[in-house]
Amino acid sequence: MPISFVSHCVGCPYENSKHLSDEERQVRTLPLSMEGCSASVLLIFQAPGEEEWRLGKPISNTKSLSAGGRLARAFKEIGKNRTDYSITNTVQCFPGKREQSRAERSRDKLPPALVRQRCGQWLLEDIRSRPFSRIVVFGSFARKAVKALGYASDERFIFVKHPAGGLSNAELFRSIANVKTDPN
Repeated sequence: MPISFVSHCVGCPYENSKHLSDEERQVRTLPLSMEGCSASVLLIFQAPGEEEWRLGKPISNTKSLSAGGRLARAFKEIGKNRTDYSITNTVQCFPGKREQSRAERSRDKLPPALVRQRCGQWLLEDIRSRPFSRIVVFGSFARKAVKALGYASDERFIFVKHPAGGLSNAELFRSIANVKTDPN
């Protein structure tokens, strides 16, 4: 978690949640922070969804097909808990919902380049906050953000598909199970 929101958030298009609807802005206006800062494994996702924004906790949606729901099942399957990992996002604020037709599935907006750049500095602080032994990056959006920070060839990083976007249960279990998670 950054020392101050000010250094990364001033001038960001998401500053004070101006990009959100009045209803979404009533939920919260401050960015989310990394969860579980004492773990030796870091999990990096794209951005908070609507439920994560409401709860103030990354990857916490419990709906069965959501990334959070799939991750919770994976933890249970491999005998781990959320607390065995630090969890963060490449973008710390909810990007809002895309407009869609009735037939389309509700999707979140993609954060614009300036937001990704501002939050990139925050993500860099999260990555450097402790000597993580393994860092699992979920999804192409997060992979691009991490690689833009210069971590394309760092052996601690594992890049996998997003749990809500094509990652199989077996791949998800493997990506979080085959890593040492004790804090020592």
